[in-house]
Amino acid sequence: MKKKSQKRATRIGVCSALAGGAVGFALGMLFAPKRGPDARRRVAYQLEQFTAQAEGFLRRLLRSGVESEGRRNSDAVVEDAEARADHIRNDIDALMERLRQASQEVDQTD
Repeated sequence: MKKKSQKRATRIGVCSALAGGAVGFALGMLFAPKRGPDARRRVAYQLEQFTAQAEGFLRRLLRSGVESEGRRNSDAVVEDAEARADHIRNDIDALMERLRQASQEVDQTD
């Protein structure tokens, strides 16, 4: 029972970290004062940084101590994290498209 609880807590922690990062990133981009190419470069850079941090977090998590059962289930956790990261990337792409369209509308009105 304790192992299930630990596994669940780990999964919730990973999901919470990914979701929090995505929400923070999205809000930051929505309120960013820069437009156009600068914003796209900034998004690309921050997405790379976020991906690197998530990968590092997953590596540390996998190395950190939950042996036997945790090791057997690590593939499932990684797949779940990758699926969530893909979902976050898709959300970011959609936000970028909205930002691009809004930027074009502002440029046309100027």
